[in-house]
Amino acid sequence: MNPSIRHIRIACYALIAKDSGSIASANYLIIKDLLNNGYEIDFYALKGFQNVDDFLSYQNFHYIPISLKTIQSVWDNLEKLPKNGGILYTLWSKISTAIYFNLLKKIAQENHNGNPYDMVLVLGLPNFFELNGVHKISWLQGTLDTEIAIIDKLKDQIISLSGLTEYIKLKLFYMLRSFTYTKVANSSDLFIGGSQWTKVSLELSGLKNVHALPYPIDIEFFKPQELMPKRTDDQIRFLWLGRIVPRKRLDLLLDAIALLISENQNVHLTIIGSFAYANGYSQLLDRFKYPERITYAPGINRLDVPNLMSSIDVLVQTSEAEDFGSSVAEALCCGVPVIVGTTNGTKDYIGSSSWVFAEYTVQSLKKTMEVAIESIKTHKEEISRNCRLVAEQEFSTHKVISKFEELYRQNL
Repeated sequence: MNPSIRHIRIACYALIAKDSGSIASANYLIIKDLLNNGYEIDFYALKGFQNVDDFLSYQNFHYIPISLKTIQSVWDNLEKLPKNGGILYTLWSKISTAIYFNLLKKIAQENHNGNPYDMVLVLGLPNFFELNGVHKISWLQGTLDTEIAIIDKLKDQIISLSGLTEYIKLKLFYMLRSFTYTKVANSSDLFIGGSQWTKVSLELSGLKNVHALPYPIDIEFFKPQELMPKRTDDQIRFLWLGRIVPRKRLDLLLDAIALLISENQNVHLTIIGSFAYANGYSQLLDRFKYPERITYAPGINRLDVPNLMSSIDVLVQTSEAEDFGSSVAEALCCGVPVIVGTTNGTKDYIGSSSWVFAEYTVQSLKKTMEVAIESIKTHKEEISRNCRLVAEQEFSTHKVISKFEELYRQNL
């Protein structure tokens, strides 16, 4: 740690989960490394909502739970209603969040008055703390209007699979979310996005002082599994890993792999992920022409992911407007090459042994998959080594936090 920034007091808010996928596990690593580097962290969270047990042994970690019994009582009643209360659930989510954040800000201000903070760090959201004289940092999970732009682009597909009502609901929900984020977006001195794509997108939205950093990955856990038995077949196995929503473009991958199968390519696709919203998208699987060539599961224990990675050849993430694909980074850590699109920010970190398809079309994706197939057949071990080296260079928690510290120092 840079000696000039020791003994920094941080007011922090983040969603953390050690063994979760996506950004929650990265946030866990960020906080743990900051604690190991000597930062003092006051961690604000809704009481009972976050598991902070791993941090309680740190003398420089202070858990500040926010208790809202009335709000929780309403949640409990809503969850008893069909479909979790429908529109009432959504409305109460907005109202309760506003109440919660207002109380949190009040408590943080009182703590700041008694023992001033040096930094506000909000992971995953724009900063909402209102503390004067404190350097405020928002490490954003994506752009401010990621989903709504793609929902507009895929309007016809969403209506075809899910109906007009579902499309209108999604449009209204993300319009409200985008408006809410935009109102508070300029309350930070420093913004961090997961990639250069995100940085440029945020700057186009009007944000200033935006920087790009990858999320950290536990590279000691996600690594090649040397003891796994070697495969003897010549089938090329592709993997989709992550939630299924319109923006992720499962339709492209299914259509591309169907073309490969129709041309007698010996390929198989494993799909692991839940259909998060847009009811009706499961029809994409129901309509697939070659059901014997796909395996589907709604989820996987995160502890089993390294073994899963050892059983496949290429991970494909067809997402549009992707800030940072955790499954892409995890695959690279395990020595598995990836295929991503041009608006997938993770392309910044994949190195020369993985591939980027040029356009979000079936033919462009299919051609890239064909290149990957031929490369895997002839240079699989070399590709695997290169992927692991890239991952160690880009996703090491120590290296990511060192870059974060340098950004903080430069922006003081």
